Amino acid sequence: MIPLQSQRNPYIIGRPITEPEIFFGRHEQLAFIEENLRQGEKVILLHGQRRIGKSSLLQNIPKLVKVDKSAFVSFDLEYYSQENLENLLENLAETIVEQLKISPDKVAIPKAKDIQEEKDIFCTNFLPQIQEHLKDTNLVLLLDEFDALSNNHIGVELESLFKQLKNIVYKNKRLFVIIFAGRKPADISNLLKIFPKVPIAEVGLLDNESIKQLIIQPVADSLKYQPKAIEAITDLSAGHPYFTQILCFAIFSRARELEKWEVSEEDVEMIVDRAVELAEAGFAWYWEALSVPEKVVFSAVAEAQKIAIEKKDQELEKNPLMLLKSHDDVLSRDLLKKLTKELASKGFLNEQASKVKIELVRRWLIQRHPLWHEIRELEKLDKQEIKYTYETLNQIPQTSQNQKQSTLIQSGALNQHPQKSEQDLSFVKASKRKFYLNKTEIWLVAFTILLGAAAIASFVIMYYYAERNNGYFEKKQSLMPTAISTISQV
Repeated sequence: MIPLQSQRNPYIIGRPITEPEIFFGRHEQLAFIEENLRQGEKVILLHGQRRIGKSSLLQNIPKLVKVDKSAFVSFDLEYYSQENLENLLENLAETIVEQLKISPDKVAIPKAKDIQEEKDIFCTNFLPQIQEHLKDTNLVLLLDEFDALSNNHIGVELESLFKQLKNIVYKNKRLFVIIFAGRKPADISNLLKIFPKVPIAEVGLLDNESIKQLIIQPVADSLKYQPKAIEAITDLSAGHPYFTQILCFAIFSRARELEKWEVSEEDVEMIVDRAVELAEAGFAWYWEALSVPEKVVFSAVAEAQKIAIEKKDQELEKNPLMLLKSHDDVLSRDLLKKLTKELASKGFLNEQASKVKIELVRRWLIQRHPLWHEIRELEKLDKQEIKYTYETLNQIPQTSQNQKQSTLIQSGALNQHPQKSEQDLSFVKASKRKFYLNKTEIWLVAFTILLGAAAIASFVIMYYYAERNNGYFEKKQSLMPTAISTISQV
């Protein structure tokens, strides 16, 4: 075995995995892409949560997808989300030339000002030059973080951009596009309106075998995991590749520090708090993807699990929403059921909507987002804000039956019956403002009251002694004449 002290940490956090030898799983998605490219599908859509591994999959497509006469070019739209459309297309043209290793002096790259003056120059002038260079080879564009684009910056409505994309793709028979999205379900809906028969697949959690390989293969020559340790990591991460990498990164760092060659179940438990710290940035995007009412339910389920474990409360374990009974002046029972169903469909809760799906996320919720805090945030919203949250909640589109898919996207109940939105807003009742204090605030209030009481007591005591001394002085003064008279008589 290679000594641990001489090894750098082989687990990867903070960047996509570009090396095929340490890229595990995703066989179904790779086969799905390969099959649809062979069938000549012009646009393919893959969706999934952020940090689920979409970018890593994208980076490995050129190396693992075997399709004859295809040149792949990857383009991360997140880097250009603040640009207008003209600048974005200019950067895309530069990227295509660079990755295909075409000499810049052989291709006229359209500038933003040229695109602004002649809208179709990218399609009618630039792409034909690229095809002339590629000859009979297809160009496959891999567009990552497609829904990072915003109406506020792109300079055109996103629906208009989608139509332009369709126009470019179908006018160029050797151009294909694979779109990776997932952060904004509403934009996926718009995409499916423009490309109604697009093949679509989900990038989800890894299976147990892929997780096992991800854990043991990077350290096969230096570190041994006991079966219970592998099971513990899998239980904590639920097959989420990002959280698995985080846990293993913390485990390796501790093993190297202690010079311990074997990882036990106890070792895994020892690094959980450290893993939570390492994953803080990742947890932030995980959390911000939710509306305020969803956050309340998410925290309530996490809190209920904690109480159920500590007190062995089976009833609470089955029905975690019992914790929110005292808050029905803000949320109705019907809405809570819909919210839990939506969280389950998004993969945040298990299928029964009774537990947080990823145990590491649950532990982070308990530490960083206690239920009392999320209740307070909810009560800051007025009726209109909650109405808006309700109407935009989980706008994941339905897919037509004739669509080619490896995984169906299921519409939530809220989207299936939009006409019921107004009726269901009855959950927002006249809001009686409540005040929820955390432990620090409670101690602060108690200390303030105690300090005030002590001050009052001190004042009373000082006043009492002052009055007493004053009475004694007056009595002494009244006795003085008598004493003087007596002395004079003597």
